[in-house]
Amino acid sequence: MTKEERCRKALDCHATTLNCAQSVLCAFSDRIGWTDDQCAALGSGFGGGVRYGGLCGAVSAAVMVLGLLYPHTPENGMEGKRRATMLTKDLQRRFIAHFGKLDCRDLLAIRDLQATEMAEKLGADAHCDILIVAAVEILCDMLEELERE
Repeated sequence: MTKEERCRKALDCHATTLNCAQSVLCAFSDRIGWTDDQCAALGSGFGGGVRYGGLCGAVSAAVMVLGLLYPHTPENGMEGKRRATMLTKDLQRRFIAHFGKLDCRDLLAIRDLQATEMAEKLGADAHCDILIVAAVEILCDMLEELERE
């Protein structure tokens, strides 16, 4: 799936009443080997105003995808933990570089949220849709970079 296709899938999922986290997870269901229903189940408590530690649900879901693809497990020990932490911080840094914030409440308070080029191309102009597309884009970029390593 291309980046644009993943962003479109996330937007389509969000349009069907899935929350932002569910939508991002579903956009990567093929990568993590889960069904869309399984992704929706995992993300069900991470959107719609229910925020894990204040973190935007779309970002939370992107972190979950990274964790599923590059996990910290007992088998990979401290190296796995370091990598998982580094990847999470990198994703958060990239999101903050664009929007200036990570907290859902703070992001919702921004009146003129700056859409990415992809969001504009796909016609995503609703607040949460802009955040969803950005999270999917960032995650796609990171996964592509990781695959080149």
